[in-house]
Amino acid sequence: MTELRVGTRGSDLALIQTRWVCDLLRKAHPTMGIEEVIIQTAGDRAPQAPMDENWLVGSFVSALEAALVENRIDFAVHSYKDLPSQSPKELVIAAVPEREVVHDVLVTRESHDLDSFFQSQTHKRIGTSSPRRSAQLSRSGNIEIVPIRGNVPTRLRKLQQKNLDAIVLAAAGLKRLGIAPEHAIELPTDRFVPTPAQGALAVQCRTDSDTDRLLAALDHAVSRKVVDAERSFLKCIGAGCQTPIAALAHIEGDAIKLQAQLFSEDHHELYEAIESGTDPFVVGSRLADRIMRQEGEMK
Repeated sequence: MTELRVGTRGSDLALIQTRWVCDLLRKAHPTMGIEEVIIQTAGDRAPQAPMDENWLVGSFVSALEAALVENRIDFAVHSYKDLPSQSPKELVIAAVPEREVVHDVLVTRESHDLDSFFQSQTHKRIGTSSPRRSAQLSRSGNIEIVPIRGNVPTRLRKLQQKNLDAIVLAAAGLKRLGIAPEHAIELPTDRFVPTPAQGALAVQCRTDSDTDRLLAALDHAVSRKVVDAERSFLKCIGAGCQTPIAALAHIEGDAIKLQAQLFSEDHHELYEAIESGTDPFVVGSRLADRIMRQEGEMK
């Protein structure tokens, strides 16, 4: 009987995601035993710290990666969007399970549709700590961005506590938690392009172990391909965690179609383009080149 140790953060969402992955793994390998190891990350230890220029890259994943490198766990489950574009050379993404929904949701205090909310000239206060969401929203009307942090239930409470008109959340997190807010607007992905790898999970292990062979049963080919394209764009453009950047890929026939957005620091300029091809890494690299040329021409 194979025994593996899985590392996970201790939040409700992280545990749900990790246990879902473990259930898939047990179905693929019925005799496998899995021990759950909860690891607190730097991001968990500072739940009120602002996600500004002082925010450490990899705050939600570095402790898990360290545990892997030090052989204290055999594999880890991450929200893929939390992983830096560069991981330790000792580690590999062994599997990307089937991706959940990718869009954002605007959770509002009162009932609205998309047009009535954004076309109204009334001043609106929207809670988010995401530079990408802040940039997209600030170009959509008379919007004041209010920084908020915390897990999903905490942020939902802040909608009332801070007298906000709305907050923005990933639909995937709400779905996995089984939360259905009373008032919610699905944000269209062509206008509100999500962050690279939103809705996807990354199952990571050491390169020098046989664990990757066991985890490979969880890999979903389409999810892996589109996320590889989005992450390739992110890596090639050299974006930091405070860069307002977005990317979303999907499959059209035999091709990968990748759309991306990059905003200037003040959110006044938007650079966006679409690229297609069959190799996800080439598509991501070409699109990064196009976006950077746009940015250079505007300066």
